[in-house]
Amino acid sequence: MFKISIFPYVLAAALPLQASALGLEEAVRDGLRASSDLELMRAKKTEAGALLDQAKGNRLPRLAVKSAYTRGDEPVYAFASAMKQGTFSMASMATINDPEPVGNYQASLEAGVPLFTGLAISRGIEMREAGAKALDAASARAEAGVRFSLVHQWLTALLRRHLLDTVEAAVADSEKELRTADNLREKGMVLGSDYYAAEAILAGLKAYRSQWRRAYDLERERLNIMLGRPKDTAFEPAGRLDEADFGVGVQNEYLAGALSRRADLKAAAEAEKAAVAWASLQKNSILPVVEAFGVLESNSASLSGFKSATLYGLRLTLPIGDPGWSARSRAARAGLRAQEAETAGLKRRAAAEVASAWQSYMGAVESARDAALTHEKARQSLELFRPLYRQGRQSVMEVLRAEQAVLEAKAAYYENLFKINLFYAQLRLASETLDDKAVSEIAAATAAR
Repeated sequence: MFKISIFPYVLAAALPLQASALGLEEAVRDGLRASSDLELMRAKKTEAGALLDQAKGNRLPRLAVKSAYTRGDEPVYAFASAMKQGTFSMASMATINDPEPVGNYQASLEAGVPLFTGLAISRGIEMREAGAKALDAASARAEAGVRFSLVHQWLTALLRRHLLDTVEAAVADSEKELRTADNLREKGMVLGSDYYAAEAILAGLKAYRSQWRRAYDLERERLNIMLGRPKDTAFEPAGRLDEADFGVGVQNEYLAGALSRRADLKAAAEAEKAAVAWASLQKNSILPVVEAFGVLESNSASLSGFKSATLYGLRLTLPIGDPGWSARSRAARAGLRAQEAETAGLKRRAAAEVASAWQSYMGAVESARDAALTHEKARQSLELFRPLYRQGRQSVMEVLRAEQAVLEAKAAYYENLFKINLFYAQLRLASETLDDKAVSEIAAATAAR
């Protein structure tokens, strides 16, 4: 009874888990939520905001509370402490050269208000504002990049599933043909050499199956990792590669949009502003710094009877003979030129990315038509071969060669369908329009029908 009752549980544990369906939009949504790169960008944006607040705070008055206890018999210290405490008398003069040790409790409240800082505060704020805006743009670009990576990985898994399904069908059909050929061989209607050559072709198809099964498992593991879940989580990409028309227009439309919308170009423009502010800051570092200050101080020989005094005025600091000023100014100007060159390079790179994605998309559309025709002709050839060899008018080896040709033609067709969707996503990324709407377009084009 024990063995009979436990068997269903053992059997259930041995069965593979039901693979869930994973749609493109769900994969992108979960992947964006799990991305450590985007979490890093969010932390950097928070840091940049805090640094901007710090820079703005430099305009405000500075307040400081100080306290100290000192004791000594140094003549100047003893004389000054007695004066501050209000305990100085003519008797103090008698011991001025050899005073008794004096203790002093001191407390003070000091305030400083910057009146002019050689533009250091305003330039510092400009730099932090530009840095915060640059990080906002860089974060948007990073999100688009992660979105594209997720689309790419999901499409790759979908392609691998199609290839595996295709080779599974090809192997099954070829095995069926070989069984028929084996019966015909016994009747002398199929040559042994042709039969063994056909078996070699079947072995090659099985090798494809093994490779493509492993490749499919690998792509699903990679997608699981990107989604932040265990790599062996069972799922099937919910979709189907099919011919799609995304209505892609002329290349110049995408190029113009890229130059006006690209977040990395906006980030570079803000970096230029920061470089300009930094160059100005270094140039003006020889200007004077003016500060209004005030001090309220109290002193006492004990913790009671404090005597207070005030001191206030203006303080000017003028750096004279700064040996590093010239070198800092040159370095800042060079940094600005470097940033301008980087921005120009980014514009050229954006143009190249748009051109590459547009041409690749158009090429994939054209190749898909040719691949579809190739597959259809290969399929027709296979259908004609099958009855001929059963009649002894054609070799089974040619039938399996035709099976292999159909497999390779269909695989090429699927790869071109994959490229159409991938290069469309790449074109939208290059033109900074790979948003949730674009992902929905691709999801609709690959929806199972």
